[in-house]
Amino acid sequence: MPELKRVLLVTNVPQTYRIPLFNEIAEQLKQKDIDLKVVFASGGYKRRKAQIDFSEMKFDYEILKSVKFNFGDVEKTMFTYGGLNKVISSYKPHRIIVSGYSIATMKIFFRSLFNNSTKYIIWSGSIEAPGRFDSAFRKMFRRMLINRAAGFVAYGTKAKEYLVGMGAPSEKISIGINTVDTSFFREETNKLRSQMNDGKKRLLFLGYLVPRKNTGRLIEIIGMLCKARNDFEFHILGDGSDRLRLEEMVKEKNLGDRITFHGFVQKKELPPYFATTTAFLFQTGFDIWGLVLNEAMAAGVATLSSVNAGATFDLISEGKTGFAVDYNDTDAVLEKINILLDNPGKAQEIGKNAQEAIGRLASIKASAEGFVNSILQSD
Repeated sequence: MPELKRVLLVTNVPQTYRIPLFNEIAEQLKQKDIDLKVVFASGGYKRRKAQIDFSEMKFDYEILKSVKFNFGDVEKTMFTYGGLNKVISSYKPHRIIVSGYSIATMKIFFRSLFNNSTKYIIWSGSIEAPGRFDSAFRKMFRRMLINRAAGFVAYGTKAKEYLVGMGAPSEKISIGINTVDTSFFREETNKLRSQMNDGKKRLLFLGYLVPRKNTGRLIEIIGMLCKARNDFEFHILGDGSDRLRLEEMVKEKNLGDRITFHGFVQKKELPPYFATTTAFLFQTGFDIWGLVLNEAMAAGVATLSSVNAGATFDLISEGKTGFAVDYNDTDAVLEKINILLDNPGKAQEIGKNAQEAIGRLASIKASAEGFVNSILQSD
């Protein structure tokens, strides 16, 4: 295998939670005399409200002038990755890491057919979803891309299972655990927790308010909980196409005195919410991962995490670091919420266990090591 000197990482847009990861990958590669350059398809898109501080990027990067296509859903934005081949020809990377099965992956695949030196690694979070139908063409297309890949980086165990099911050799798959800057949430929330403790019991949801999340299910559960007790508050952080409908739902159920919408909250503003939260309710209809679980656990908050999220299977140790729940099982969910509301000490214990586990299993350093291992082991 020729000496590795340059790695190109191709992804969609700059995101606040990815910058620390890319910084760490760049640093770990630098220690092995390997350079990293990150190529973004675009500087951003409408749905993303997070403020990007480009000065935090400690790696070389370039932003392409892609055309964007939206297929009737803000979550389905596609980029053309215009100019990507020119960047590859100029930079001459020894390995290319490309996220998912995008147009970028397709371009790199076709390039590899005519240039044997084009070795690419697929960074994949896709998992099997109950009830989800993938067309024969979609499966064939992905198998084709996977078949020529030199290696793989999977978000977690469910993503690895998906890759193996699509024909990827298990020994070529590294886990680069999907994560955030866990140290930020741990340190900033711990600073605030004791000084902000007012004795109130609070439940929290954080995420995009879109139909896929099915946040309305949480409002239904809170409505049922209110029939039995009135000693808690429920706070919803986030924005999206479903927000107006959800607010109307709260009004119709007369829950306005118990449920508060806060809108989108920047990363630096999240610790005060986590510091005053008794339990985090992570409901989703489907998430290939669910980074809000990483954030809540890193902040030391007990979590009821949906079985519809890939992260649940890697991060939740039942009853110790949180609870894996099906939010359609109303009785089970209410039982666990009541346990945490009635036993603050138990909630705190689970939160501490979660914080320790996330630091061990899903640190930025551990995630970056998965990428570096894949690069070094790729053929």
